[in-house]
Amino acid sequence: MKKLPLSLSLSLGLCSGFILAAESPFKAQTIDPQIAIGYGLAVGDVDGDGDQDILLADKRDFIWYENPSWKKHLFHTFHKGDKRNQLRDNVCIAARDIDGDGKVEIAVGGNWNPGNTDSEEQSGSIHYLGSLGKVKPVQLPHDPTTHRMRWVHVGDKKYALVVLPLHGRGNRGGEGKPVNVTAYFPPSNPSAGGSWKTAIINNELHKTHNFDSFDISRDGSNDAVIIGGAEGARSVWLTEGKWQSQDLALPDMNGGAGEIRIGKFGEGEPVRQRNTFACIEPIHGNTVAVYEATGSKGEGKAGWKRTVLDDSLNQGHALEYADVLGTGSLQVVAGWRNPNKEGKVGIKLYTPGERQGMWITHLIDDKIACEDLKVVDLNKDGKPDIIACGRSTRNVVIYWNKG
Repeated sequence: MKKLPLSLSLSLGLCSGFILAAESPFKAQTIDPQIAIGYGLAVGDVDGDGDQDILLADKRDFIWYENPSWKKHLFHTFHKGDKRNQLRDNVCIAARDIDGDGKVEIAVGGNWNPGNTDSEEQSGSIHYLGSLGKVKPVQLPHDPTTHRMRWVHVGDKKYALVVLPLHGRGNRGGEGKPVNVTAYFPPSNPSAGGSWKTAIINNELHKTHNFDSFDISRDGSNDAVIIGGAEGARSVWLTEGKWQSQDLALPDMNGGAGEIRIGKFGEGEPVRQRNTFACIEPIHGNTVAVYEATGSKGEGKAGWKRTVLDDSLNQGHALEYADVLGTGSLQVVAGWRNPNKEGKVGIKLYTPGERQGMWITHLIDDKIACEDLKVVDLNKDGKPDIIACGRSTRNVVIYWNKG
């Protein structure tokens, strides 16, 4: 993708609806040029030193990179000896400090086999690993095709591990039984192998791909979960011990959502967070779109305005929606993993223009086959940075925010 002079790009935007900016404010640093695939990223304090470290679910191993040296460490592997070439791939990772000791607790998903929706032995796995220095894997029951997971707040200092399979059990072509989105509630000592209670928090969609969560309680004690799939998007939340759900009814969606993110301005603003979403459509799709609330139910004008930011991705697979630039408005960061019409893979940043509905496109990188990305301030300078992992490019890159 060719970068244009800013004056020319602004004039093109008047007639095209998209603007390609001259340059982005990010500087790339490759911290690992030799991963196997890099299915998923997580960020958290692994060693308890107060810095945000990077975690990676790679094909064979679960890796962490130590901030600020970015030294590569093995957190855990199930692939030892002859089994290293026999077991199926790892696929996802979740990290959060759920016990308040300053170190994140890690849960992981493996045995990736999306073609088998019938057998839990041959498809999918879930393990609670624990924290650094206290790794003691505990295997949890699961549905086939384990695909995504994250820790969510379900009460004051209480967490659940929410796991999203790709398909419903026994599904064929996205039809059959619905996907059981399941919450796992850890016992007081999760590593001791005690009983983990479970609850199916949603089973309305038949083929899902990714999800997000955000605080709806204003005090950090209760998270809502937003699920994207081939049939659209659902919001799920816990109220008085019962899980509730709502179809978000996002309009004109291009075949459902593969990636979905809530707009996050920062801590302490849950109401603003609920009012806008970003999606990549459909699953493994080409379209980046933003949905903004247009009214309130009390006024009888509830609805969503959809704005397409880009339709040129190939296998869009990574997304964040936050105030990355510190401007007081939201920006979208999207990555794709297969060559587009220009033969490029990469990451783009989309920022709102001065005109309503106008967005400026900044090219961050056109050489990483982006499988996943996260946005977090890694060096405590008040500016969120971007972390991405590449699939076919087999790398992990930090894009330092120099804006």
